[in-house]
Amino acid sequence: MIRKFVILICGIVLLTCFFSCAMAELTGERITQALSDKEITVPVVCDQPYALCDTAYCVPAQDDPSKVLCSCYMVDGPSLGGNNCSVLAPIGMYVNEYGDWMIKAGYPVGQITSTYSFYHAAPIEGNEIDPNNTSPDYSGDIYLKQCMNGDWADCWNKPCSVLPQDIHADINTDRLASEYAVCNCGLVVNSSEWFIGVYGTEQCEDETLCNDYIISGANVKSMDPGIVILKRYLQENPDPNQQYTMGYCEGCVGCDDESSDEPVEETPDEGVNETSDESVPI
Repeated sequence: MIRKFVILICGIVLLTCFFSCAMAELTGERITQALSDKEITVPVVCDQPYALCDTAYCVPAQDDPSKVLCSCYMVDGPSLGGNNCSVLAPIGMYVNEYGDWMIKAGYPVGQITSTYSFYHAAPIEGNEIDPNNTSPDYSGDIYLKQCMNGDWADCWNKPCSVLPQDIHADINTDRLASEYAVCNCGLVVNSSEWFIGVYGTEQCEDETLCNDYIISGANVKSMDPGIVILKRYLQENPDPNQQYTMGYCEGCVGCDDESSDEPVEETPDEGVNETSDESVPI
């Protein structure tokens, strides 16, 4: 965690200086309600580079108290966005034949959008995207942790900037990009309930994590349509890094509460009456 904060702070400082001197499938009534809510953006699946802020730690933006800056991973593959894929496509960036992230010649920084995926979701029984084709070597360890009464960062569909590894390199050449994107996310304050992505069971059991830091999150109730959409896409277009849908800490192996280990059954009469807000995936 300390390393991640160091990377985040260094990235934000460099970026500022550079510019001034970036679950189980649920269906039924709950999905129908979310899709009928005109304030909810129904996600689309794009198979292209994106920033993933599902476990991102954030710091306040100095020039805007309603914003936070979050350090996010860069991933290439299928993800959920809230716009058409051409709008979400990276600008001035690409992945070369060796798998390296590059910033194109002529661009001072790369630009990328924060979307959402099941990248490295923990392997919870019942959350397999394809139960007949999961790998024994899969090592995902990210769970969804419930948080209450506090603030969090809304990074979905937000713009992100990526510095070159060498900020002094010739701008007229293609340059290696930094490992992380710095995303300009919204600050959600005084929220009664939200969810964050955490690594492993130890963070699942951390009772103060949600309120000790500003972390990228979401209201999961409104994620349901996107989770269904992405799972169906991945069933037809397998991704080795997304073999499971995101599961909750309550179902994790070794956690105190084992009551949610049973998979959620798909039923058209689920009848959940909670309403969704406008925030979609983390």
